[in-house]
Amino acid sequence: MNESLPTPRRVPVDDVLACITDRPRRVVLSVLRDRTAPISTDELATTTAATLAGKSLVDVTHEERDRVRLRLHHAHLPKLDEADLVEWDVDEGAVAGADHPALGVESIRRMLDIDADGADAALEAIEPVRRRVALSVIESAVDIDREALARRVASREQAMQSAPDSDAADVLASLSHTHLPLLERVGIVEVDGETVSYVGHPELDADWFDIGPAVTAQPGREMPDTWAIEGRDDIVSRGQSLFERADEELFLLITTDGLLDEGCVSRLADALDRGVDVYLGTQSAGVRDLVREELPEVVIWEPQLDWMNLPPEREKVGRLVLADREAVLLGTLGEPISGGYREMALTGEGPDNTLVTLLRQLLGDRLDHLDAQSEDFLKQIPL
Repeated sequence: MNESLPTPRRVPVDDVLACITDRPRRVVLSVLRDRTAPISTDELATTTAATLAGKSLVDVTHEERDRVRLRLHHAHLPKLDEADLVEWDVDEGAVAGADHPALGVESIRRMLDIDADGADAALEAIEPVRRRVALSVIESAVDIDREALARRVASREQAMQSAPDSDAADVLASLSHTHLPLLERVGIVEVDGETVSYVGHPELDADWFDIGPAVTAQPGREMPDTWAIEGRDDIVSRGQSLFERADEELFLLITTDGLLDEGCVSRLADALDRGVDVYLGTQSAGVRDLVREELPEVVIWEPQLDWMNLPPEREKVGRLVLADREAVLLGTLGEPISGGYREMALTGEGPDNTLVTLLRQLLGDRLDHLDAQSEDFLKQIPL
């Protein structure tokens, strides 16, 4: 049966991040996240007031509830409703959580639980896409020259299509006059002459810097346990999330140069630090050299069969990630485009997931003997 699927849509996350820079709005979204039915604005105001004051519900005074309810009605709920993060029935005085695709992104969900002092300013600092891109580059490099930073930011913005006409000189000006001074005031970076260093902030996770300008949503469908992803940025983001979730083992196949960016390398390094065994198969000398230099603990093996190439007129497999043998990403490369290839991918998770099971069967029991690590044995792993 050939049933067409709804067309995925790109949903901007800027409005979402603008909303959750305010602690009361984060509390509202956290309260509604666990509710399956609408609640009254009175109940929401009481729960929000209790959370903000660190009190139990019975200790919230009428004055505290009324003060929060007034702010909810005139400030917070209109902004959340406009961003499609809540469903607010003004006439009925009821509020429910909305099924916004950005709230399904794990990194954004974690932001909702922040309640420490100073977090609002730090979250507001990472709201603009350019600042997140710059922080991702700085964090990966630890310290970097301003001009090198501007070049990398411009390159990433072009690849992300967030600013396809991004120019390094313009980026350098905006970083120097606007973004870097603000990030330094908040305490996330330190600027010493032409050198920018990453300091970090106790309430920010570095993976938040890689949140793109938009997320992909499948309208009218529940997220299944196997789904398609289109576009390099979303595919890279999914692959990086698998790197982050691995507890014991990561099995990767990379076909060509350019598919392991700085964010991927840093997350693989984090996985190695957690004690995850990382195995990478590639026929690319460039990938092998990069991994040997940056990630010497990774076990590298070279597939002897060019199984990754499909017929000439078709796409070829570009990347494969198998995390703990329970989640998989399988991507294909299409025609070349500026800065890379058109990419599509299938991903699935769960030990009984069809795609995961298929890949485990294709790899066979050789997965169980990777720790043998003999060069002859590793070269025998076909696909």
